[in-house]
Amino acid sequence: MARMGARISSTSLTAPLTRTARTSSAWISRWSHGAHRNQVALNIMAKQRACFSTAITTYHANHSSTASNGTQQPSAGNPIDTVNKDEIAKFSAMSDEWWAPQGPFKMLHLMNPPRIRYIRNRLEASGAVSRSMGQNNDGRFPLQGLRILDVGCGGGLLTEALARLGAHVTGLDASIENIQMARIHAKKDPLLNGGAPGSLEYRHQTAEQLLEQGLEFDVVCSMEVIEHVENPAGFLKVLGQLLKPDGDLILSTISRTPFAYFVTIFCAEHLMRMVPVGTHHWSKFINPEELQAGVQDLAKCQVLNIQGIGFNPLSGQWELMKSRDGTTAGDTGLLTLLGPPVAESANYFLAAKKISSP
Repeated sequence: MARMGARISSTSLTAPLTRTARTSSAWISRWSHGAHRNQVALNIMAKQRACFSTAITTYHANHSSTASNGTQQPSAGNPIDTVNKDEIAKFSAMSDEWWAPQGPFKMLHLMNPPRIRYIRNRLEASGAVSRSMGQNNDGRFPLQGLRILDVGCGGGLLTEALARLGAHVTGLDASIENIQMARIHAKKDPLLNGGAPGSLEYRHQTAEQLLEQGLEFDVVCSMEVIEHVENPAGFLKVLGQLLKPDGDLILSTISRTPFAYFVTIFCAEHLMRMVPVGTHHWSKFINPEELQAGVQDLAKCQVLNIQGIGFNPLSGQWELMKSRDGTTAGDTGLLTLLGPPVAESANYFLAAKKISSP
C-alpha cells in the first residue's frame, strides 16, 4: 500500500509538468513556424509593394476613354465592382461572433469608442453637427437630423452607436449573414426602435448598387473596409458619389509599412492570436498619402484631417494619437504623445469634405 501510494503521488506530481512541457513545446513550435513564415514574408516585402497609386492608374485606364481633343472622359462601358468574394465569405463565416466582446472582433469592440469620438470631433469641426442641431435637440443626440451611411457595417458595431446619437443611419454590407446578425441585435435596444430621434436601417447591398438608386447622404463612413475590397479606387469613387455636396467622408484603414505588418499581422494574428489569422493582407494596406490622393482625385473630396490610432497594451485600449494639426480628440493616454509620422505608421483615420460644384 505504501509503495502504491508513492507511485500514485509520483504520477500526480509529474503529470502536470509533462503537460506543461508539451504545451510549451507546441507553443514554441507554432511560434517558430509563424516566425519563419513571417520572415519569408518580410523578405519579399520590397518586391510585393502593391502601391495604391497603381490602383488609381488602373482604375482610370479601365473607366475612361480618350476624346477627340486628347482628354480623358469617363466611360460607361465598365461598371464598378468592388466586391471581393473571398473577403465576404471570410467575414460571413464569423457573423455569429460580431457581438461577442471576447470573440474574433474584440479589437473592433475596443476600437468603437475612439472611432465615435473621432467622428463626432470631425463632424463638429466641419460644421455638420451644428447644422443638424435643431430647437428640439437637448445635446443628448448631437447627430440628430444627419443622414449617415455606414459602408461595410458588418454586425453593426458602429452603425448602432451612430443611431443612438440621433442620426438616421443606413448600414450597408455585401454579406447577408452580417446583415441578419445586425438586424437581430438591433431589435434588443429600445433606443433603436423608436426610443430616440434617430433611426436605423440595414441593407444587404454593395455601395455601387445603392448608388444606382440615386441616394445621397450627409455623411459616409467606411471603417476598416477599403483594405478588404476588390477595387479600392473604384470604391472611393462610389463613396464620393454617395455624398451630398459639402458632405463629410470618414475612413479608416492601415498604412502599408513594416511596422504595420509587425503589429497587425505578425503580432496580432500569428503571435498573440488577437484576431483570426488571414484577416489582413499587407499588400492591400494603403499609406496616408496614397489615400489622400485617391480621396481628392476619385471621391472629389478635400482632405481635412488625418489622425493615427494605436493600441496601448498597458491599458488594453485604443488611443487616438496627435493628428497633423496637433489635436487628439480629447484622448489623454500615453500614445497621445506620439504624432506624425509615427502616429500614422499603422492604423489611422481620414476625414474629408465633398467639394461643391461651382
